[in-house]
Amino acid sequence: MDHFGLWSIVPPLLAIGLAILTKRVLLSLFAGIVVGLLIFTGNVGETLLELVEILVAQITDDWQARVLLFTVLLGGLLGIMHSSGGAQAFGRAAANAVNTRKKAQLATWGLGVLIFFDDYFNALTVGSVMRNVTDRYKISREKLAYIIDSTAAPICIIVPISTWIAYAMSLYISEFDRLGVEVNAFGLFLETIPFNFYALSAVIMVVYLSVSDIEFGPMARAETRAIEKGQVFDPATEDEIPGQDISGMEQSEKGTMWDLLVPIVVLIGSVIIGLMYTGGFFDGVGFADAIGDADSATALVIGTLVANIVAMLMYLPRKVLSIKDCMENFIQGLKAMIPALSILILAWSIGEVAGLLGTGAFVAEIVSDTLPGAVIPFAIFLVSAFMAFSTGTSWGTFAIMMPIGVPVAVAAGLNPAMCIAAVLGGAVFGDHSSPISDTTVLSSTGANCNHIDHVNTQLPYALLAAAVSAAGYIFAALMNQPFIPLLIVLVLLYGAFFLLHKTSAGKTIKTGKSV
Repeated sequence: MDHFGLWSIVPPLLAIGLAILTKRVLLSLFAGIVVGLLIFTGNVGETLLELVEILVAQITDDWQARVLLFTVLLGGLLGIMHSSGGAQAFGRAAANAVNTRKKAQLATWGLGVLIFFDDYFNALTVGSVMRNVTDRYKISREKLAYIIDSTAAPICIIVPISTWIAYAMSLYISEFDRLGVEVNAFGLFLETIPFNFYALSAVIMVVYLSVSDIEFGPMARAETRAIEKGQVFDPATEDEIPGQDISGMEQSEKGTMWDLLVPIVVLIGSVIIGLMYTGGFFDGVGFADAIGDADSATALVIGTLVANIVAMLMYLPRKVLSIKDCMENFIQGLKAMIPALSILILAWSIGEVAGLLGTGAFVAEIVSDTLPGAVIPFAIFLVSAFMAFSTGTSWGTFAIMMPIGVPVAVAAGLNPAMCIAAVLGGAVFGDHSSPISDTTVLSSTGANCNHIDHVNTQLPYALLAAAVSAAGYIFAALMNQPFIPLLIVLVLLYGAFFLLHKTSAGKTIKTGKSV
């Protein structure tokens, strides 16, 4: 028997149930691991020994150790970049170039797209940088928070250089290894991008809303209030607006916008060069083949290491930061990554336990025998969305759903990239629209917006993008390719806006009057 039958699904179900009830993802994952090992070993002593072995194995695995190192180095880079004052200088420069409401919203969107490598840094930086600009043009704090939230997690999951991508790759590559299927982790991720209908539609939707002035639901009321009354936030909830600064770091007054932009460009360039180098490009391998065969974990470490060195070499001679400041803020940024590191280790561990119990094989056997292939990606998307919305975490959802989604895709003969994208997209929707998500909270904080006001105004928009994305997965499974289904998703999204524009459900926000 290659699985433990119904017992094999107890650990993930326990993790899901506890996460929903307690909102404590680390506790829930740990409980799932322990119970799974009890099922596997049959006694407490062997369970404890196996637990230690599995935890140590996750930390010492060559690939996963590099992912952990990348996460640490990126946290340090974010710490020193934040304290340089470069983001604030960028905001001042942007304020001089922005002279309309549309440009203010598009500039906010653009900065959110630019800061693609970490959702926490994205949410706090974009909010603090653009808040004064959007206030000037009477853009509600609710709209600002929505733009921030829709260019944080959705961007991080479709750009190949971020903590999110390293984590996701580490999860699905482990599943393919257990199934004996050889894949290129980075190349497979690139294939998921056009299948990630929710992330793409969420990002595109912000642009459309910014240039069309169409709003609906609670957001329309918030925008009308801001324009007609000059109230960028609801005075009734002013006392419940979160503070602007949660990082505790002082920011240098000597920073320029280049102190933000140069390290980001160096990070991107160094990772690309690292991919080329580890893939053999400089030994004569073609560019596309080199990127496909690259050691992406090593490239990410190279990129963040070089970016840290360049940032310090920029800041120290100009006395933007002292050596003491750099070290303290590097460590502060590292500390901010401890929750992510903990989730990484436990996520890998529960995947290992699921492999021991044959969870994926059991679910794949049931699903492939009962559900038509056209419905499987659709179902994966909905389950991932519900789980992430209920628990407030996309990373925890990745950890639980990837050991299920990958074996199901292989067993049903579906494109693995499509099913992986369904997990990623569903989890991102649930995470960035959930009121208990840290990303949602940080978006509210960065925008200096009442948290519940942000959740209530954003949810109808997120649900619309999720609905058309869910439909897209049915077309994708039928056609076994992403591009026509993605076009259908965007057409459905535009059609929804067209109907809103033609009915009283939508409002055109221009000069404070509803049309």
